[in-house]
Amino acid sequence: MSDRAYEFRSVWDVAEPPERLWRTLEQFLEQDDPLPWWDAVSVTAHRGEEIDLVARSAFGYRLRFTVHDLDLQPTTTMRFRSRGDLDGSAHLDFAPGRAGRTLLTIDWHVDTTAPWMLRSERVLRPAFVLAHGLVMRSGERRLNRWLRQRG
Repeated sequence: MSDRAYEFRSVWDVAEPPERLWRTLEQFLEQDDPLPWWDAVSVTAHRGEEIDLVARSAFGYRLRFTVHDLDLQPTTTMRFRSRGDLDGSAHLDFAPGRAGRTLLTIDWHVDTTAPWMLRSERVLRPAFVLAHGLVMRSGERRLNRWLRQRG
């Protein structure tokens, strides 16, 4: 990764215990759309352990990338690599939270490769960081809402 890499950490408070959340997410991975609850991230193709995604920012731009090399350690850890507009890796850690909840820590380490982002990064980097935070907070809220509606 370059010296311009982005290192993001998001901690989601999810309203299910780690084992149940893991089973739910694992079931999602077997579906054509493993992210049905997240409107900012859509699946454009799902080929076994490769998933093509488009992430839409609150600022109107889209990033296209492929998640691959999934490494699943049941109920505790999920890792993957990405290539495309976001080139790097992610590590998700599932830990018990308060009262039957999960603290899902998502560490995302990426370089951007989209030419327009590389050209504008010196000025727009704070906006890119803000946009990432907004997408992730939306994901946390929507996952919890989806889980509540499922019962």
